[in-house]
Amino acid sequence: MASFDITMVDLVPRPAADLETDVIEGEVLLYEPQQTRAVYLSPTAALVFGLCDGKRSVREIIRLLSECYPDGTASLSDDVLTTINELRESGVLAIG
Repeated sequence: MASFDITMVDLVPRPAADLETDVIEGEVLLYEPQQTRAVYLSPTAALVFGLCDGKRSVREIIRLLSECYPDGTASLSDDVLTTINELRESGVLAIG
């Protein structure tokens, strides 16, 4: 794993409350009714978001993706952390 904040990998991300998901022709859109805005997810972000179920830690998500994509980039850990942080900042993920 790449170097990153060790405390972050032990946190457990989950979808934000009252989030609505819509899949249109393979594209994932997340709606926040209270904020009346939508967040588009790239295929990679949608994959990471799908693993953020409130049960898996960030460390477990990184491990699962590493097992599924053994030939993935060397920066897989950093990519997952960046994606989770961006999803959190956009308000679609809560981390606890």
